Parts: sequence; C-alpha cells; structure tokens
Amino acid sequence: MRQPTKKNLLEQLSAAAFADLGRICTVETDGDMQAIHIKDTSELTKPERLALCQIKAGTRGIEVKLYDKLKAIEMIARLTGLFEPGDENEELRRLFDELAERDTDRD
Repeated sequence: MRQPTKKNLLEQLSAAAFADLGRICTVETDGDMQAIHIKDTSELTKPERLALCQIKAGTRGIEVKLYDKLKAIEMIARLTGLFEPGDENEELRRLFDELAERDTDRD
C-alpha cells in the first residue's frame, strides 16, 4: 500500500473532482430503446479508474458510482488555499472570467 503524500492525495481528489462520466459510460439509442455501455476498465485512464467508487450488479442492471465530485472540489479548494481570506475574491473572479471566456468560445 502506498503511503499518503500530498501529491497522491491531490491525484485522488483531482480524479474525483474532474471525472467525466461520459468517458466511462455511453448511452446508445436505437429507436425507442436505450442502452448504457460501460467501458472495459482496462481501457480507462488512471484518473478515470481512480474516480470510480463502485461498479455493481443492481436490481436494474449494472450500476456505476463515482466518488462525490462536489466534496472533492471543496477539498481541493481548501488544500490549495482558494478560500484564503483576501485572495478569494480576486482569484474567484479571475477563474469565473476564464470559464466564461471558455464557454463563449464554444458557442
């Protein structure tokens, strides 16, 4: 078992925070029917595998559960000092501006 370090803790949190379920599962539609396809775990990247909390056979088929994305984002924000007094307004404003610019570029 690996010893926890700041680097591997941040790696684990980042995997959960930035996971994209669409890279792990796909939904295919054929007429009125829909099927969910889960990639073979050997085809997933390391961050995608780290983001997986659970894969199990449930009463309605295979269930895929990722770790709590919002909790991971909150923990990263705390660890990186995003909520430090005095810095958060300027830093958050810059980040929101970057996100808004990126979203505008997609239109």
